[in-house]
Amino acid sequence: MTTLDEFWRVRNAAAVTLGLCEDQMRRAIRDASVEQLVALLETFSPARSTGPEWTRTFEPLMERLWAWRDAETMTALAAFFRAKGVPWMAVANALSPGRRADLRHPAGARLPAFTVV
Repeated sequence: MTTLDEFWRVRNAAAVTLGLCEDQMRRAIRDASVEQLVALLETFSPARSTGPEWTRTFEPLMERLWAWRDAETMTALAAFFRAKGVPWMAVANALSPGRRADLRHPAGARLPAFTVV
């Protein structure tokens, strides 16, 4: 039988792993070209993936893009997806400048208070 202290150690290891993964993802997002970001966002095609699973994974990605990329990149991404038409409006709207205000960042936090998947 697993003891509480074993659960706690596993939980702490998972938290460290998630932090390391976030750092690696941040570097990858910051280094990515607009074309690479478009390719990533196209995997969230509203026509292929609707419902709660889409929202559960898409919203955390949007939070990270807004935190880790500059407004110029986000504007370019929004224009690209807006030009793709109505099926991509959910993506284009998430990339609109007003969404940056949705970010939560507690004072003194090492990372923004991201949604956890």
